[in-house]
Amino acid sequence: MLRNELTFPSKSFLGQINQDSWDLLSSRWRTQLYKSGQFLINADDNNRDVFFVLRGSAKATIYTDSGREVSFITVGTGDCFGEFSALDDSPRSASVVAAEECLAARIDQANYIQLMKSHSDMTFSLLNILIGHLRDLSKRVVDFNAKNADERLHDALLELAEKYQHGDEDSVLIPRPPTQSELAAFIFSSRESVAREMGRMRKMGLLARQKRALEIPSVETLRAFVHSS
Repeated sequence: MLRNELTFPSKSFLGQINQDSWDLLSSRWRTQLYKSGQFLINADDNNRDVFFVLRGSAKATIYTDSGREVSFITVGTGDCFGEFSALDDSPRSASVVAAEECLAARIDQANYIQLMKSHSDMTFSLLNILIGHLRDLSKRVVDFNAKNADERLHDALLELAEKYQHGDEDSVLIPRPPTQSELAAFIFSSRESVAREMGRMRKMGLLARQKRALEIPSVETLRAFVHSS
């Protein structure tokens, strides 16, 4: 697979490794296309394969005894997952589900460990990714204790808007926004609470719907609202 067929964010795992590592890694993996909602990893899986998102995105989740979904992180284009089990040879800690149509590659545990031991750019890239996840999860723990559900929703929507913002454009259109249930799982709330608050934000002109897309008319106005709440 030629690297110039795909583009990856500079802060992603695949965006950080060098060309030699890319050539070696891509020669050893196999790819598969997953539909939205399809499991890439199940928490009960026994395999130790590592996955790389080539296109689309996936989300890591666990389910409580009552069946409630709790979402941990979103894995975007260029990032990897499954490395925990590959490195410590322990069971999977979460399930990973395609958040949209997702093209992913997978490599077996033995090949992955051999590459990580012999290619420092891969190891350094992985450390950067893991540190980023740790920082994000630490912030969510702090937010859960310091902010109410509505405030956590505001933060999540602002973060989403900033992710899709291009340059100095103030208006943002998010073509495939997370569902209310997915937002609720991410901020540790209920779908009903998310629906109620998003309805209030639409009446305030902070959000709008364009068919299936979510529009943020003004990121700056949303940011000011979030910082004032």
